[in-house]
Amino acid sequence: MRLIPTTILAVLMAGAAAHAQTPKPAQPARPAQAPKPAAAPVPAERPTNEDEALAMAALEGLMMQPPERSLPILKKVLAGSQPTVVKRRALFVLSQVNSPEARDLLMQAARTNGELRGDAIRSIGISGDPKSLDALQEIYKTGDEDAQKQILQAWMIAGRKEAIYNIAVNAKTEDEASEAIRMLGVMGATEELRKLGDNSKFPNGKSPKGLLDALAISGDLAGLRKIAEGSGDKEQRIDATRRIGMIHSDAASAALRDIYVRNTDEDIRKAALQGMLISQDDKGVLALYRAAKTSDEKRMLLRTLSMMNSDAAIEAIDATLEKKP
Repeated sequence: MRLIPTTILAVLMAGAAAHAQTPKPAQPARPAQAPKPAAAPVPAERPTNEDEALAMAALEGLMMQPPERSLPILKKVLAGSQPTVVKRRALFVLSQVNSPEARDLLMQAARTNGELRGDAIRSIGISGDPKSLDALQEIYKTGDEDAQKQILQAWMIAGRKEAIYNIAVNAKTEDEASEAIRMLGVMGATEELRKLGDNSKFPNGKSPKGLLDALAISGDLAGLRKIAEGSGDKEQRIDATRRIGMIHSDAASAALRDIYVRNTDEDIRKAALQGMLISQDDKGVLALYRAAKTSDEKRMLLRTLSMMNSDAAIEAIDATLEKKP
């Protein structure tokens, strides 16, 4: 019997087991690091009555039994008239059974279009079985959008960065690429995201939406700065500059100041200030204000400082009104 993995991603969140919808990309205030996987020993769906609760407890007891004892019962549950919530728990238990037959049963359920498909795919991700995870490639190619999202989640649970990267690179639509990129961001797949930052990999020469957010979520300052200071699409360079502020680190603040000082493009400089506003780097903006050479620049920097509720803003305003240097 295979032990339950100690880290199962938060896609097994409460209420998601019924019809797991891919969560929309979060916009965390301080995404300095990639989110850590959350432990979740069993799917979160709860029984609705005592009979279901007892049946699910009995199924969990099978995880302590050898395959030759647990599999006949699990097969009977899946083929029988038990409620769907109980069958979903049976699929999870199958993911913990180290047996070729158990893996075949999961794959069989994953290939169907029924209400258990998503749970079967997710359970394959939990199982971590390499052959089953590879086999999901074929299902992905022919599956509908829901199946594709479920498979991406399974690969995310299993840590299959390369498989998700390949989907992003070869995606037929921008939405498909963005979904894969979002998963890579949650996984903290820095290397893969940096490779995707090479705009030449995409037909229109412009990386899909979501890449910059994924880089910020994973805390990849170097990846964002490479795009911000590159020669690619200007709109993306502006967005990359702005998102550096989402990383909330001393290094990110220093990078934004450097980009501001070294650039002559006003749009990039404004994006750097917006990034500093996001990270609330009032000291950095104050330093730029004191070093500014023109009245127009001082006004722009003072407006940015005024949006920050800080001592530095008050200091600059007071000095300006008293005409202090």
